[in-house]
Amino acid sequence: MFRCFVAALLLLLTPAAHAVVINTGDGKGNTNAPADDPGWANVGYINGASGIYLGAGWVLTAAHVGAGNISFSGISYSPLTGSSIVLTNSTIGRTTNTDLLMFQLASTPAGLGPLTLASSAPTLGTGVTMIGAGRDRGAFTKWNVNTNTTPWTWTETSSQTPNAAGYQTLETNSMRWGTNTLSTVNFWVPGTNGSPDVRSFVTTFTDTVSASDEAQAVLGDSGGAVFTKKESGWELSGAIFAVGGYSGQPSAATNAIFGNVTYSADLSYYAPQIMSIVPEPSTYALIAFSAAALAFARRRRR
Repeated sequence: MFRCFVAALLLLLTPAAHAVVINTGDGKGNTNAPADDPGWANVGYINGASGIYLGAGWVLTAAHVGAGNISFSGISYSPLTGSSIVLTNSTIGRTTNTDLLMFQLASTPAGLGPLTLASSAPTLGTGVTMIGAGRDRGAFTKWNVNTNTTPWTWTETSSQTPNAAGYQTLETNSMRWGTNTLSTVNFWVPGTNGSPDVRSFVTTFTDTVSASDEAQAVLGDSGGAVFTKKESGWELSGAIFAVGGYSGQPSAATNAIFGNVTYSADLSYYAPQIMSIVPEPSTYALIAFSAAALAFARRRRR
């Protein structure tokens, strides 16, 4: 196994980071729902990236992805014009807007139920399942890195003792799931160059024997889902929005190098806003039932 210089990691926020890359086999697996499914069918393709169907006709994605047609199980759904809402931060000193956007669909996806939103922040070391529609894994690559330059200088190598290693990505993409554990929680990713602040948690891409299906987000995964499991079942805890890499790293958005990180918005922080927009499942069911009853009554009168 290769060991990266994690202690010397310099995080480089890449807000435009859009199937998660997995460090398992040839990397082509996990394109169907896992046996213990957290909500596979509720994650879809949108604007070359990812989005999450919350229920009641509402979709959540990264604000930098934007609203648009979203595809679930190969069926495309259009956004309802004028329904987009950018979520906000309530903490003093943070940007007003955050990198999360919700919009309503013009028609409700058939067969998709609501997800359970996390009401409390996950703890350090919590296991997560990540689902996104980003780039497919490409060639395993090794680098020698000169850390005495600014930025660091990266040179591809065939050496058996490189100081960095990981995967390039292909220009194709797929919906894929992977797993990881939380390496940082209760963390604010500060906005840079006009980007917004995001209340977040972090996973780190590692190469260890115990890291089955270990995942790292890449281009196309922005807006993807991060699930955690409690005794009561799966909860939607996060939405992927950015990645972090080393100084001088060849594109943190398109190369998944061991030691890189994935930033996900902590949805428990934004849950009150989300729930003020999305009707409770019981309320939504009542509305649907009332509409169906009204339609039936009208047919009877005819």
